[in-house]
Amino acid sequence: MKNKRITKKNKLIMAEWISKHGACKFDIKNEDVILHDGGLFSIENEKILLPKITGFRKLPNKNSQILFSKKKYLSDNFYARLWMCEIDNTIKYLKSMKKMLNNIGISTNLKKK
Repeated sequence: MKNKRITKKNKLIMAEWISKHGACKFDIKNEDVILHDGGLFSIENEKILLPKITGFRKLPNKNSQILFSKKKYLSDNFYARLWMCEIDNTIKYLKSMKKMLNNIGISTNLKKK
């Protein structure tokens, strides 16, 4: 997509798709799809205790062993929650997005041509 220029017509197609389907924005410059919390999934945060890395110790087989402290520290753990009953609708949503992006000339696969 690097060489593809997005025309006003293509921007209108994208805006129309967003108004019908919602739950996302497109960042064309960075080639990103921005999915919002609560649209297709829920972003959760939980506090967890993790041991702190204090250093490394060389082993005889030239590997290293990580040394942890006994004291643990509080850390944030973020994850996305996708509801099982919504999987089919989410796949349908993403396929519709793929079709729209491909129709305006934006490639959705990693393969180089």
